[in-house]
Amino acid sequence: MARMQAVAKTNKSMGRLPSHGIRALASGLMLLGLAACASLPPGGGTAVGASEAPAIPDSKIREGILARWSVEKLDGRLDATVERGRALLTGRARNADERVDAVRLAWQADGVLEIINEIQIDDASGITDRATDTWIATQIRTKLLTDPEITSGNFSIDVVNQTVYLLGKARSQQELDRVVAHARNVARVRRVVSHVRI
Repeated sequence: MARMQAVAKTNKSMGRLPSHGIRALASGLMLLGLAACASLPPGGGTAVGASEAPAIPDSKIREGILARWSVEKLDGRLDATVERGRALLTGRARNADERVDAVRLAWQADGVLEIINEIQIDDASGITDRATDTWIATQIRTKLLTDPEITSGNFSIDVVNQTVYLLGKARSQQELDRVVAHARNVARVRRVVSHVRI
């Protein structure tokens, strides 16, 4: 009996918890551990904190590029298509310096992850050229929309001087091959350049 009192006194003096307190503490620690695991992204990694900014939408990235071009009076001849932070720049620059300026300004837009520069140097284009490019783009979009094996919303199409530029994400190599084939089979297309990822 004296020994049990001595153990109880020692436990009290060392700040030990009774057995039901230890179980409560262990349960609490386990719940904290589960909560920490639940906040991690699938597959592990680092949990995203509340203070981190969300990704910038592609439409906002495009607006940022066009706004910078507008200040420098480049917006009338150039265009940008943005897909998952990748900006495809197309159009006709008056000279090499204007082309370099367009790329430099595009990189300054918030959210740009990659620039694909397909701006051509060409000051001889006219209304007929632009009308042909628009017609080609419309034909390709129609073919993609009517093909049941293609998710047309995953692709962007730009046509400059009868050169077709494809951007987006294909579900498979077969889907990409079908998209490229459709583009090549449109009359007046001189060349197809694919920047599509699989």
